[in-house]
Amino acid sequence: MWRVLAWGSGMKLRLNRRRIRAVADGTDHVVKTLRWACEAATTDAAQAYEVLHPKGRNVIRYLGPAFSTKLLYFAGAGSVRHPCAILDSRVVTTLKGTCGWDSIGYGRWPTHTYGRYCSLLDRWAAEESERLGRDVGVDEIERWLFDAAGGQAPA
Repeated sequence: MWRVLAWGSGMKLRLNRRRIRAVADGTDHVVKTLRWACEAATTDAAQAYEVLHPKGRNVIRYLGPAFSTKLLYFAGAGSVRHPCAILDSRVVTTLKGTCGWDSIGYGRWPTHTYGRYCSLLDRWAAEESERLGRDVGVDEIERWLFDAAGGQAPA
């Protein structure tokens, strides 16, 4: 979790102190929630996301959808078959602008949207694996989506 917070903030540290404090001051419930989410992330992206955002609310203050998906992705420890991918505003910019996925919205994604997103990336990774003759992970697809935004993420 600490590495995700350090890596995922880039130069924008405005909420990171609050995120760190929310986790550091967290109760046993926060620790258990993080463990449940990371365990679920190995097999079911939507379930793992729902653990952190039941009924669309953050279980851990300041740990919103974009940061949560970073945690879920890194829970896979680099496995090519890991089902979770990062979803943030840069990825959404490409999904909307290049791929035409207008219904995704920005920001507070419901669990079913994150599940659909991970399923889409899994399908694209399988197609690319077949085409290239090697394993392509969802993270390669996500990285392309991120880079294709070219720094054009919405404010």
